[in-house]
Amino acid sequence: MADNCPYNIQDFGPSDLMTSEVIDERRMKVETQLKSTEDFILKISKGLIPGHRIQYIHSYAPDIGTTEEFIWPLNGQYTFNDTPSNLYLTSSNASDTGFVFIRWIDANYDEQQDVYQLNGQTPVLIGLGLRVNQAFTAGVNQTLGDIYVSNALSHSSGVPSQSTTVMMYEQKTQTRSMALYTVPRGHTAFGLSGYFSSPKNRDNDFFWNVRNPLGLLPPINTNVVSVYQTTTEIDFKFTSIPEETDAWFTAKTETGTGRVSIRIPTIIVDNNYL
Repeated sequence: MADNCPYNIQDFGPSDLMTSEVIDERRMKVETQLKSTEDFILKISKGLIPGHRIQYIHSYAPDIGTTEEFIWPLNGQYTFNDTPSNLYLTSSNASDTGFVFIRWIDANYDEQQDVYQLNGQTPVLIGLGLRVNQAFTAGVNQTLGDIYVSNALSHSSGVPSQSTTVMMYEQKTQTRSMALYTVPRGHTAFGLSGYFSSPKNRDNDFFWNVRNPLGLLPPINTNVVSVYQTTTEIDFKFTSIPEETDAWFTAKTETGTGRVSIRIPTIIVDNNYL
């Protein structure tokens, strides 16, 4: 821990959970960090700011065309299922028996996480849930196949139907590739910046979308940026997304098809620290 850090993790004991006075004290300690935004973000990345973490939302789409589509390795849109369902983990390769870390949203929009062992193409039950916010191979050895989490037993050789796919990543990436984040209950997401890439000789429009199935926010679709054969950074500071809200990115082009990619660093904050 840095010498100039104004508090230590050990400052926060069991009494933190008992009194609002301690929570207010924690807020004050966090607010002192805002004097230097870069220093504040660096300390979050190091895990030195309680109640705060950085979430990297990144993905690509290999074949974006004239129809607006969700940015992920599969074609078409993501299907939102707001009814809690059993979530199942599979691989497209029958020999995969390694481990996958999964951070997921349960039926109450609370965040759960664990490491789950693959059983090849045979579905492994994760739990009753809605979305998956993060996943990656938890080990030194890569998986042999593509990895999926689905909300129904609709698999063919370990690959679920697209309409039931909750999360996926390809064997070459080994980490979740989806331009989607669902804010857990009791948390708020704050955008930092976004990196949007369009390939050579391609002009793509990127769209920001939000929805809240509980009626706290209507479905919104807005154009973020148009990018021509370059990578553009967009400042998302002061953009907040409330709890239990889905936020995702889509893209389209005027002619032809092409690859796009995005990377969105986001701060996830426990609302007790706001």
